[in-house]
Amino acid sequence: MNDRSLQFKWTDLNRLRTIVGVVFESGGDLLIQRLRLKYFIPLWFRLRAVFTRRPPEAPLMKIDGSGPILSPALLRSVLERLGPTFVKLGQVLSMRADLVGEPLSRELSKLQSDVAPFPYEAVRRIVAEEFGAPPEALFKSFEEKPAAAGSLAQVHRALLIDGTEVAVKVQRPEIEKIIRQDIHLLYYLSRLAERFIPEWNIYRPTRIVKEFADWTLRELDFEAEGHHAERFRAIFKENPNIHIPRVYWEWTTKRVLTMTFSHGVKADDLAGMEALGIDRKRLASIGVDAFFEQFLIAGFFHADPHPGNFFATPEGSLCLHDFGMVGYLDEEARRTLLHALLAFVKKDMEGFTKHFLRLALIDERSDVSGFKKDLSNILSEFFYSPHPPSAARAFFRAINQGTRNGIRFPSDLALFGKAILTTEGMGLLLYPEFDFNRELEPFVQKTWQAYWSPRRLLRTVETDLLDRLELVKNLPDRVEKVLIKLERGEIGVKLDAGDLHGIKQEFDRQNDLRILGLVLTALSVVTLGLFYLEGKRVLFGLSLSHLSAAICGALFLWFLSRLRQTPLP
Repeated sequence: MNDRSLQFKWTDLNRLRTIVGVVFESGGDLLIQRLRLKYFIPLWFRLRAVFTRRPPEAPLMKIDGSGPILSPALLRSVLERLGPTFVKLGQVLSMRADLVGEPLSRELSKLQSDVAPFPYEAVRRIVAEEFGAPPEALFKSFEEKPAAAGSLAQVHRALLIDGTEVAVKVQRPEIEKIIRQDIHLLYYLSRLAERFIPEWNIYRPTRIVKEFADWTLRELDFEAEGHHAERFRAIFKENPNIHIPRVYWEWTTKRVLTMTFSHGVKADDLAGMEALGIDRKRLASIGVDAFFEQFLIAGFFHADPHPGNFFATPEGSLCLHDFGMVGYLDEEARRTLLHALLAFVKKDMEGFTKHFLRLALIDERSDVSGFKKDLSNILSEFFYSPHPPSAARAFFRAINQGTRNGIRFPSDLALFGKAILTTEGMGLLLYPEFDFNRELEPFVQKTWQAYWSPRRLLRTVETDLLDRLELVKNLPDRVEKVLIKLERGEIGVKLDAGDLHGIKQEFDRQNDLRILGLVLTALSVVTLGLFYLEGKRVLFGLSLSHLSAAICGALFLWFLSRLRQTPLP
């Protein structure tokens, strides 16, 4: 999203005043002062504050030795009060501990729970606008009470005319308009933060808002979410342990998504799984395999893997839901990540550091040397401890450490770090004896072998061969076009006379060096021969060996003097 589309508009002013008022009521006086927004506090918020004392011991923002810090609990409360856009922002930030730190990430992850639903009349109106008829005319049955509600949409259970049970996801009314307005304000506030709270510049607030805007606006396109689901179905088509709901495109638009209704229990409902007789240890292993297959093999992954988006089916398979937020890792990034993980399981500290840094975004502010030392400490704790910590935790800490050293990682890799930790957490919840370290090594080895399988190599060779054949095929046409342009005088080279003189001087110098080098080499060989015949050959009473050595030394000095001359820049 470009900066122009994010700019603050005067029509956003009332919403800005509401946001500032909520922050003020939540003890954010210092934050408002630092952002130069105190004149935007609405009068009724000021008057209400006179009669409602806010606890001074719990401000929204305070200053400590490292600079301004936010209270995680109060920030979560503020985001909940500000509505769906800010709830969604909190959910996204909860997956970016590399930016906000682990304490805040943990607190914001509580925003993943369900939110209040919107009225059925709004659902009925939106469905009618999208399909030209209300739900009762399109479906055999349509439950008015939602089965689930989130910050952007809610889901209703329904039956198609043929009796197929489906889940109909309906977008919240006016949500796109609300989110676009709030994004304008978030961008405005992020620019104020970069200007007036320079301690936060290391987190690049405007970049965070841009990424959030891209993700959230894409999530509002339910047709795109449907395509994501179809892609996951293709990825896991040969895996009977993973279930991806089918999309019904006839009843899907940008604001309504219809998919197969999945029966089962959430991945954190242990009692429900016990009642269904599901093998939780097996389910944990299925989840880990699915996670690595998405990241390391497919390069297309579910970017919001909290327990609410995973179901255990009565058959014991794992069902994935909610495909609005996805991530991508290209083949080069996957290969580098696989190299890093392979070095990790082999306890190759230097190999892991080398490949891990290849994934990083480094600039002039990055402290690479300091990061290597910190990374060494993290890896040492894992490699050389009698009771090593979790590999997921070690990888997560390694990514988070980058921010402190001015080293950034692509957002998709940061999501990988959070996802790997969440996956381990779900595994431990399902099966307390679950050992992520033990699960990691065989899958990395299996993936490594898959990368070098004959089928994959043949496919790579075929792709490269087609590229080269296309180049060879088009080469005559390209050469002909260049020759025609040369004949027409459309391609020319402009040379300056001074440049030509300098070039001639450099050519002469290089030529002298070549000749001197040849002569010097030949004379050195002759001199060695004369020393071998010492006393047998003289000229004018002088030993030829000594005479040759003197000439050789003189030529060598001349060679050095020519070599030291400044070459043409």
